[in-house]
Amino acid sequence: MQRYGQYCPLARGAEVLGDRWTLLIIREMLFGVQRFNELERFLPGISRSVLAQRLRHLQRVGLVERQADADGQRSLYRLTQAGRDLRPVVRAIGNWGAKWAFGDPDPAELDPDLVVQWISRHLAWERLPARRVVVQFAVTGPPVRRYWLVIQPEDVSVCMQDPGFDVDAVFRSDARTLYLVYTGELALPDAQRSGRLELDCAPAVRRQVPTWFAWSGFAPAVREGVARRAATSRAAGRA
Repeated sequence: MQRYGQYCPLARGAEVLGDRWTLLIIREMLFGVQRFNELERFLPGISRSVLAQRLRHLQRVGLVERQADADGQRSLYRLTQAGRDLRPVVRAIGNWGAKWAFGDPDPAELDPDLVVQWISRHLAWERLPARRVVVQFAVTGPPVRRYWLVIQPEDVSVCMQDPGFDVDAVFRSDARTLYLVYTGELALPDAQRSGRLELDCAPAVRRQVPTWFAWSGFAPAVREGVARRAATSRAAGRA
């Protein structure tokens, strides 16, 4: 931990949270990720050694506690009360980033595995049928990647292989479009009208399927940032 040498709450907070990957590890843990291998999967690009170092740091500063799982064979990493109190901090930083530091994605940032996992975390549970629902995402490539969300009441699994259940709906788009819809920059109806995204489902549920997804919690801030950049561009064009 790098020290600033200042007796200031902001400096102390930056000392604890300022290392690369630290906030993203906390983001994942706030969504309930507790195992080392799961954290590694949800943080593409992090090395196992860096992840281990960051987890040890978070334990030392009292944000994370390490426990054995039920069979005593593997470790679970859980946020302490101090760690859970970071939820509004993480949301505030994300909203600021969406409004002031977001822009067009770099193709290297568009990871279909990751965005489908994120989508699975933002379901509108109160609007889903009280039965098993299966939604497939076909992300065009090359190569084409397919994912199945198996949604049970109050539970969801992301499958990389066909789970063998009847599919209620299929979303088909490229990774960029799926990211833009998830983040709120591109409204789902607009993506459909433009042909960038296709939704295949039975006519009886065509209106209901889009309401099953809440999309990103940062979407309002993303749209605010888009509007601000558009206004700035228009003003520059008139100058």
